[in-house]
Amino acid sequence: MLKHLSITNYAIIENLELEINNGFTVITGETGAGKSILLGALSLILGNRADISVLNNKQKKCIVEGEFTFNKENYLEFFNKNELDFEPTTILRREISENGKSRAFINDTPVSLSVLKDLTSQLIDIHSQHQVLEIQDNRFQINVIDAFAELDHEVAAYSKKFSTYTEYIKQLNQLIETANTKSSDIDYITFQVKEIEELALKPNEKEGIQAELEIILNAEEIKSTLESTSNLLIHSEQDLLTNLRNVTKQFVKINHCSEKYNTLYDRLSSVIIELEDIARDVDKLNNSFDFNAENLIYLNDRLSKIFSIEQKHNLSSTAEILKLLENLKLKLQDSTSYEERILEHKEIIRQEKEELTIIANIISKKRKDSFNELSKNIVSNLNQLGMADASFIIQQELLPELSILGVDKIDFLFSSNKGVEPKSLNKAASGGELSRLMLTIKSILANNKNLATIIFDEIDSGVSGDIADKMAVIMKKISNTIQVIAITHLPQVAAKGETHIKIYKENVNGITKTFLTELTKNERIDELAKMLSGKVLSTAAIENAKVLLKNDDLK
Repeated sequence: MLKHLSITNYAIIENLELEINNGFTVITGETGAGKSILLGALSLILGNRADISVLNNKQKKCIVEGEFTFNKENYLEFFNKNELDFEPTTILRREISENGKSRAFINDTPVSLSVLKDLTSQLIDIHSQHQVLEIQDNRFQINVIDAFAELDHEVAAYSKKFSTYTEYIKQLNQLIETANTKSSDIDYITFQVKEIEELALKPNEKEGIQAELEIILNAEEIKSTLESTSNLLIHSEQDLLTNLRNVTKQFVKINHCSEKYNTLYDRLSSVIIELEDIARDVDKLNNSFDFNAENLIYLNDRLSKIFSIEQKHNLSSTAEILKLLENLKLKLQDSTSYEERILEHKEIIRQEKEELTIIANIISKKRKDSFNELSKNIVSNLNQLGMADASFIIQQELLPELSILGVDKIDFLFSSNKGVEPKSLNKAASGGELSRLMLTIKSILANNKNLATIIFDEIDSGVSGDIADKMAVIMKKISNTIQVIAITHLPQVAAKGETHIKIYKENVNGITKTFLTELTKNERIDELAKMLSGKVLSTAAIENAKVLLKNDDLK
């Protein structure tokens, strides 16, 4: 339950402290006194978004803090999941800084808004008069049935699985779209791969051909050079080696005379050995040199094809062509991979849909099994609220496709008059009737949910007199199970509160500020009298107020 609420620098609230008791608390006040502002501040610690516009004083930050007590058994899992220390008394705090930056805390530990909202959605249910229309919404109606039939966990598990299922469908559509985009290129890529593969390129082949062509194009000069070199070295009467051998013979005569001469002799001998080796290599090259005109044609044709591929793809080497071929093959493999992944996703989707359909049908049956009991409870409560001839039917229709909530389309059918066929709420119920229906549903679900607090914000709008009194009785009955806070304009409801808080505004030094106070019994009489007759207190209004409080004490 909510034990304490502290609000600083929010709208026209400068500083406000609110102690809230267990049971049934009512809050009253004139229109514009700040009741909606109070709820707006509370919504901050419930995880709603806010900005700098909520600041009363733009030079200070806004702080809203709520102190809650709750059952460890119901909330320990949340604290463990979010790595938070559990405390039986937990402080939720929200800060909006001067620059609009928002921070949220659970027991002084910073948390995200989503984590804060995840916790408070289990703690507090705020129901305003504007939310009465929610009862006409199919999703809300399904949620009511699920809460009553205690299917929340099953539906949550189904919804999580359904989200995974829809994500697979999304991925499949993306794969198909990508595959279709790529398929237009596949034929061309296949042609490119075939063209390069038919060339049967070897690493550095172009460079090798260019080197070979360089030799062929200079064949005559090479042949002539090799022959003349061979002759100069060894195959003529006065060739170089013969002359060097003669020189060496002369140094044999004197090499023993001096180390210098011997060194020269050794050097000449080395030169002769090297030249003899060179001469043999030149002879080999000369004897093996063969010029083939047909080979020239083949090499030129081969080089032309390589140049064509290079030019087509803006490349400059054999290595780049081979790398291109590798990449093109990967693209073809990728296209095959897309086809395989598409088939895999289709199979996963088929299996997921099959499993989801089974789960959805089980949930659907359990929902249907709860219809009679829920309808009886609603009609019984409506009878207590002055609708003796009310009839209520839950209509179920199976959807052709799975949805996030299963396969059910639910419609609440209602009639307030005897002999009139029940129709959809948006066609059959007035505003006051919708308010009573909503209160009825909230009272039934109060025992089926682990909520700690429920806040009714003028849910009694559109009713008065005896009906308002009966609605108040139901609210008080709910407070036997959970904490109930009702913001009301009706004295019949205010009189039923175990705690009565008045919210009001005053002009302080030219500045409008909101205040609140817990009323004593005599103050309650005056407040109820004002609600009955207006600002001028009449004796009759005061007596009526006393009667309202006395009657409540008797109940």
